[in-house]
Amino acid sequence: MNMDVICLERSQIDEASTILCHAFDDDPMLRYITVETGEARADIIKCFCKSILRYSQSYNHTYVTSKDLKGVVAWIPPGYFPINFFHLLQAGLYALPFKLGWSGFKRWVSLFALNSHHKHDLPQPHWYLLILGVAPAYRGQGIGSSLLQPILKQADRDGFPCYLEAFTEAAVHFYQKHGFEILRIDELPGNNLSFWTMKRSPCQR
Repeated sequence: MNMDVICLERSQIDEASTILCHAFDDDPMLRYITVETGEARADIIKCFCKSILRYSQSYNHTYVTSKDLKGVVAWIPPGYFPINFFHLLQAGLYALPFKLGWSGFKRWVSLFALNSHHKHDLPQPHWYLLILGVAPAYRGQGIGSSLLQPILKQADRDGFPCYLEAFTEAAVHFYQKHGFEILRIDELPGNNLSFWTMKRSPCQR
């Protein structure tokens, strides 16, 4: 299903982060760092998602469905990885350690190992898919695919690869349908959280 996709407005960040909160309720990565349940867990996930959207929105490559907000995608453009951690804290992530507690904070810090894999796996300039989520009620309708298209097309035109991390086999299969290939299958040190790093080379037309 094709649909119009537009840039996220700052006024939509709260609503968009709520969508991502529902979309990632069962995400293994977020389940790994959060032991809380119910409203406390939802508050942590929303804090994380809102910070990501505030950070990425400054690059003008965060997109939503144009009518009702059913899905959200955020990209970091070539030349802007690694992520500026100070700017991410300014975007609201400073509150996350206080919400997680000490044990959750340590698990969250362990995720930074993904950055070293990222730098090793794709050192050249590239598009980085930071987050993509669709409201559970609208999954399977092609919304995620539509949200990917603006940057996949731009990456093809400009000759840049794309990169992402995935934490479920279902996500891996979804991205493979859009031309991504697996670079690495691994687990984070000290735990059994599996992850895949994936790359999409620009299509030659």
